[in-house]
Amino acid sequence: MRRLLLGLLLSVLAAGSAGAIEPERRDAIVVTGRVWDGFSFHEMFLPSQSPTLHLISGEDSALSFVDTEEYYWPLSRQVYVDFEKKRQDIDGILKITRDGREVAVIRPLPYAILYPQGAVNGDGRLLWGEDAVSAYEAYQEEEKSFNRRYTEASARRTAYERKLVEAGAARMKGAPAEIVPPPEDLPTPSLKLVTRPVPAYRLALAAGRYEMTLFENDRPVEGTARRLDVVDVAGRAAVVGDVVPEERWTRPIQSNQEDARIFVRPGSTFYLTLTAADRFREADYLPVVSPQAEAVPGRDIWVRRMPAALDTVDIRFGGAKAEASLSRLKVEQAAGSGFGYRVRPAKDGEKEDLTAFAITAPASTAAISGDISASTPNGPGFSRDIVVVQPRQGGLALGLALLPLMGWLGIRLRTFGRARMRADD
Repeated sequence: MRRLLLGLLLSVLAAGSAGAIEPERRDAIVVTGRVWDGFSFHEMFLPSQSPTLHLISGEDSALSFVDTEEYYWPLSRQVYVDFEKKRQDIDGILKITRDGREVAVIRPLPYAILYPQGAVNGDGRLLWGEDAVSAYEAYQEEEKSFNRRYTEASARRTAYERKLVEAGAARMKGAPAEIVPPPEDLPTPSLKLVTRPVPAYRLALAAGRYEMTLFENDRPVEGTARRLDVVDVAGRAAVVGDVVPEERWTRPIQSNQEDARIFVRPGSTFYLTLTAADRFREADYLPVVSPQAEAVPGRDIWVRRMPAALDTVDIRFGGAKAEASLSRLKVEQAAGSGFGYRVRPAKDGEKEDLTAFAITAPASTAAISGDISASTPNGPGFSRDIVVVQPRQGGLALGLALLPLMGWLGIRLRTFGRARMRADD
């Protein structure tokens, strides 16, 4: 009986906790879509209570007004939406004004994003109307054609491998050697991507401050009025690094600023990955891609884009110079109770865990500093100072730690000796 009552009590407490943590939901109209972030089109949504939408000029943006359920999550201090439960796109006419003067009237159009080299490599552009529909249909046909050709080529390769086994078995039985012509290589998939067309409002405005409101039947839709702040900012291209210690290879240390230094122990090896990035003022960039984030005025932000096009870096410690090449690396967990990791070059056909430059500091205690540098013909380079942290000398450190105590004892002994001399006199 006691166990039954205890189980009922725990169930009631669990149900009460679950009810307390469930956020309050409300119907609201939010702004969502794809906005230009200086490199690609970033998916964004603006909560109903946020009065201003921020955009970067230079490329179109695709916006939609959606009637949905919105809720605030106190643990993250963020507003979220539940598009899966409720999503109703509002179809109307978007009017843009500036200082009370109408500057644009926009009707919704289907749009798609074309990434010629894949979304990871950026270089996307928006397609609108019939261009978006036809590009998506052509992309779908290309994908179907590739799947068909790949399936057929895979079947021919399987038949070829089976024929090799049969020819080998026949050869073992004394049959003459049979030449089996190999099939063609498997087709290489294209990186091209075209997203499915969806309706949106096309915004292409010069830098400035505007107001926007959605209208239905010549009446403003309640909850759609927003201020619109379009800024003309361009990210400054940079190459940033991630320092990967061997013992913490899953937790790289970012090195963004040019004057940042890398600290290493003598004889230790660390791994460096380089990434092409754009540097923005945080107050300009963050409101565009993360409207709910709090930007810090005067602080910069580095937005990583893709691996840097650098295959080698120059290393200098003292007067010794060396060059490190980009390497495919495999990480293995060390055996034994100490665990740890061991990084080695990846073998042919082996999937690498890390692609980086391996840099080893001199084991000699004479080297106290060095640097890494790399340059590109048409882009920014990379340069960092290296500080070799020498091991602490235990005896010296103990002596320095005891120095104040020894001084105090000396003073006390001297004072005591003077007191004894006065007493003898």
